Amino acid sequence: MTGRQELYFELYDSGDFVRLEPIDLINYNSEFDWDRNFIKTRVTIKGGKFSGQYNGEFMTVDFENFKQELSKLYDNLNGIANFYDIEGYGYLDLKIIGDSLGHFEVKVLARDRSGINPCELTFKMSFDQTQIKELVNQLDLITKEYPIIGDFKIKNE
Repeated sequence: MTGRQELYFELYDSGDFVRLEPIDLINYNSEFDWDRNFIKTRVTIKGGKFSGQYNGEFMTVDFENFKQELSKLYDNLNGIANFYDIEGYGYLDLKIIGDSLGHFEVKVLARDRSGINPCELTFKMSFDQTQIKELVNQLDLITKEYPIIGDFKIKNE
C-alpha cells in the first residue's frame, strides 16, 4: 500500500456517471509552463445503456478552474460551472447549470479522441446542492496532488 489517497472526481445519477482519475503528469520535457501542466487522466463514463473508458489529457488549470467555479455554485445556486480542456482537445465537456433552488443539471459530452470525427456520447444527469461540497473536496485533492506549475492567470486556491 502506497498510502496515497485515491484521486478521482465523480458525478453520478441513477446509474449514470462520469469519473475522472488522474494517472500522472505527462512529461513533455519542455521549458514552457503550458507543456508541464498536462495530466494523463482516465475517463470512465456511463450514460444510459452506453459506457466506456478512455484516457484523455487535461491540464492542472482545467481542474482548478472547475473547482473554483463549482465552489461558487454552493453559495450562489444560480450559475454555471464548466469542465473542459483548455487546450481544446475535447476529450470531455461538463456543463453544470443551477436553477437557483439547489437543483443542478449536468450536460455531458464525452469524446473518445481529439481531432476530427471523434466518437461522441452526450447525456444529462442531475444532482442537488448537498453533493457540491464532496465534489469540491474531490477536486481539491486532485489540485493539491497536481498543482499548477508556472505562470498562469489562475492560481491554486
